[in-house]
Amino acid sequence: MTDTTTASRERIVSAVKSVLAQVLDYELPELTEDSRLFDELGLDSTGVFELLMQLEEELATEFDSDNLEMSHFESVRTLADFVVAEQQA
Repeated sequence: MTDTTTASRERIVSAVKSVLAQVLDYELPELTEDSRLFDELGLDSTGVFELLMQLEEELATEFDSDNLEMSHFESVRTLADFVVAEQQA
């Protein structure tokens, strides 16, 4: 990864963590890239929609819903990887 890609990914991970805290409406001090969105954090299908909407706003981007898969929501890492790929598309 280039420095630009690394910086961009770190910004995306930070945005994912921030938006997750807003959507779930509680602080997530122990959140890591391995944190599981459904199993550990209690994200639900309604939260997924809100999470995507807020991420689009936070990152000034738009996701192609045709590319979305449930596997993208396994963890902070998989969601960040999806966002990175969407922004490079």
